[in-house]
Amino acid sequence: MKAAVLYAAGDLRLEERKRPQPGRGEVLIRVRACGVCGTDAALYRGEYPANTPVIIGHEFAGEVAEAGEGAGGFEPGDRVTVDPNVVCHACAYCRCGNEHLCERLSSMGVQKDGADAEYCVIPATNVYRIPETLSYEEAAFCEPLACAIHGVDLAGVRLGDTVLILGAGGMGNLIAQCAAAAGAATIVVSEPIALRREMALANGATHGIDPARREVERQIKDIRPLGADVVFEAAGNPGAQALCPSLVRRGGKIVWFGVGPKGKRIEVDPFLINENELSILGSFDNPFATSRAIGMLAGGRVRVGNLISHRFALEDYPRVFKIFGGADTLKLMTVMD
Repeated sequence: MKAAVLYAAGDLRLEERKRPQPGRGEVLIRVRACGVCGTDAALYRGEYPANTPVIIGHEFAGEVAEAGEGAGGFEPGDRVTVDPNVVCHACAYCRCGNEHLCERLSSMGVQKDGADAEYCVIPATNVYRIPETLSYEEAAFCEPLACAIHGVDLAGVRLGDTVLILGAGGMGNLIAQCAAAAGAATIVVSEPIALRREMALANGATHGIDPARREVERQIKDIRPLGADVVFEAAGNPGAQALCPSLVRRGGKIVWFGVGPKGKRIEVDPFLINENELSILGSFDNPFATSRAIGMLAGGRVRVGNLISHRFALEDYPRVFKIFGGADTLKLMTVMD
């Protein structure tokens, strides 16, 4: 089978691999669509640790090609998506309900082979059926949408809240829609790329601001003088992360959602955090949210079809990171057919 394999930072190769075989309790999936996300880009840039060489990709949907013995009743032809994070179910974190923080976490496309390939293998416990009403491309958004759901859960967004999202790429757009579903009345996206701002407004954001034209702090205070109730940093930009305490109201919450470069340091004034009783949270992975993501997509509560700006054949995958992050890009999608 063909597969996109990351060997090291900047070294991505399309090569032939032997088609994997499902073991006991595993499912072999024929991949139909796989999204490209910020974590993939960070892996390619060497800003996120990985067990290389590894087949990249983890946001995907497809159909069951073969089910191993004891694979939970899955049959060839079943339309599915996955939670790509395999956990041990036995460590202290798993046993206290924090499986996404598992001591032996193994994520597709990072620690184990992922889905930018014609086929992949995953435990049946991580596989979810999808309805016929969802296309494979739409279902490939289940993983990032589940991450957005988790982030909004952590933030405790309430009815009537003002939410500010720094970065309106694919994840920023999903967070905006989840915040709206949670009851936020005012949803502001800060994004220098016009296409992304406009898409967020089309998908339910109430305000779009351009940080390249005027300071974000002045713009959010024009909209709400107290500042936002919740600020999400969705770009993984250390400068934007450092700015967050000046954008949130006293007693508000900050969620660092984007993947920042490992080892990078920022300065935050601890007096400001203490005096204003601010909460700074990290948001990692998508614990127990995949079923909810499927339900929101199937119910039309979240729009994703308009987020796809580019489609690539698997053969063209090595070009992806030359385009990723450009002014005309939003979600990039590898389509296998």
